Amino acid sequence: MQDNDGQSVLPAFERAQMLLRAGELGAARREAQAALDAYGPDAGLYLVLGRAHAAEDEDDHDRHAERAYRTGLDAFPDHLDLLAAYAEFGRAGDAMEEPGRVARGKAAADRVRELAPGSPQARELDGPARTGTARRPGAAAVQRHDARMALAEGVDARTAAGQAAQAADAWPYDRRLAVRAETLAALARPGAVLARARVRAPYLYAAAVAVLGSALALGVPALDLPTPTTFAAAAALLPGLQERRLLRRARARAAARLPVDYREPAPGAPEIPPATGREMVVAVLSAVVALGALAGSLGWSAAKAAEYPRYEASVPESYRGMPLRDDGTAAAILDFQLDEASLPSGVRPFSGIYEDQETGSRLVLIGVTGDLHDEDPDRFFEGMFEGFDRPGSERTDQWSADPGELGGRMECVTAEMAAGGSTTCMWLDKGSMGTVMTGAYPDGDHSTLPRIARDLREATLRPTDPGAA
Repeated sequence: MQDNDGQSVLPAFERAQMLLRAGELGAARREAQAALDAYGPDAGLYLVLGRAHAAEDEDDHDRHAERAYRTGLDAFPDHLDLLAAYAEFGRAGDAMEEPGRVARGKAAADRVRELAPGSPQARELDGPARTGTARRPGAAAVQRHDARMALAEGVDARTAAGQAAQAADAWPYDRRLAVRAETLAALARPGAVLARARVRAPYLYAAAVAVLGSALALGVPALDLPTPTTFAAAAALLPGLQERRLLRRARARAAARLPVDYREPAPGAPEIPPATGREMVVAVLSAVVALGALAGSLGWSAAKAAEYPRYEASVPESYRGMPLRDDGTAAAILDFQLDEASLPSGVRPFSGIYEDQETGSRLVLIGVTGDLHDEDPDRFFEGMFEGFDRPGSERTDQWSADPGELGGRMECVTAEMAAGGSTTCMWLDKGSMGTVMTGAYPDGDHSTLPRIARDLREATLRPTDPGAA
C-alpha cells in the first residue's frame, strides 16, 4: 500500500483496522478518513471506513457506509474484498424499505462470482447456508442459539460475555465467535434485561405473549372493555423488538471487527439442533391459543355489536291521573318523526297522548321498538333536532339528560314555535327510540320533563328474553 510519492499507507491502515476490531468505530472512521485525505484512494481504507459506518446500524451511518463502498469501488471496481463487503452490506438491508440497497448488494455479489467464481469471497457469499443441499439456519437463528446456549442453566451474562470475548480474540477469523462475543456483550448490559429474558427462554416468552394477548382479546367483549385495550398486548412484544435490534447491531459490530482479509469461518462449526418435542408443543399451542382467542374475540365482539335489547311496548292507560287518549294526533306525529329519522324497516311503533282535562296540559308519547343497533346516536339526534330550526321555530336550549335504567342516550330541547313554546326529550338505545313532548317549562328547568320521559319509557317498555321470540 503506497501513495504516488512512494509513502506507505500501511501503518495508517493497520491503526484504522485495529481501532475497528476494538470497537472504536468513531476513531476508526477518523483514522481511515485522515489517511484517505493524506494518501489518496486505497481499497483497504475504504473497506474499513464502510465497515465502521455500517457497524453503527443507523440510517445516517448506513448512507455514509454506502458512500464509502461506492467511492472505493469507483476507484477499485474489481476489488474482491470491497465487492464482497458491499454485497453483505446490501444483504443486510430491508427489501421493503431499501430495495435499491438490496439490489446493489446482489449486483456486487454477482460481480464477485463473475470475477472469481472459486474464490474465498465467492464461497462465503454462496456458502452452505445459501446454496447447499444441507441448508443451514440463518445468521439470526445461529446467533440466538449460541447466545441461548451460553446463558443456559442460569449462567451469569457477564461471565458468558467474558468467555465469549476470550474465544473471539483467540480465533479472530471466525465470524461466528465474533458474533457471539458481541451478542453476549450487548445482552450483559443492564438495559437489555428484556431481550436477555427472551433469549434465555424463547418458547416460554411465546407462551406468555399468547396467554396475555388472548386474555386481553377475550376481555374486550367479555368485560365490555374499550377496543383499544387490546393494544396493551403490544407491551409483550417489547422484549422481542429489543432483542431483534440488539442482535442486528451485534452482527454489524462483529462484521466490523473481523480483519479486512477475513474469509469464511473455520470448517466444522456445529449446526443448530432442532427444537425438542416439548418446545414444539409449546410453540404450536401458543400459536393455537393466540389464533383461537383472536378469532373468538372478533366473533364475540361482532355478535355483541349486533345484539340489541328486545322490548314489548304497552303504553300505560294513564299517567299521574291523566288518562290516555288517542285522536290520531300522536300517530301523525309519529309518522312524521319516522320519516325524519329514516329508521330501519321492521320497527314496531307505539304512541299515545295524555291530557289533563282541567288544565289542558298535554304529554305526547311516541316511539318504536326493534333492531336499532346500527343507528349512530350523534347523527340521529342531529337529524331529529334539525326540525326545530325550520322557519317559525327556534331552539332556545338543548341538553343531555340521564337516560335512566334502560340506558342508551337521552337529549332534550326547548323551542319557541308559532303555536307557543315546547319542550321535547328523546331517547335512543339499540332496541328502542322514543319522544316525549309537552309545553315549555320555565327556563333552566332541566329535570321535570326528563324525569317524565324516563317514567313513561320505563312504564311502556318491558325487556324480554332475546331467545323467547
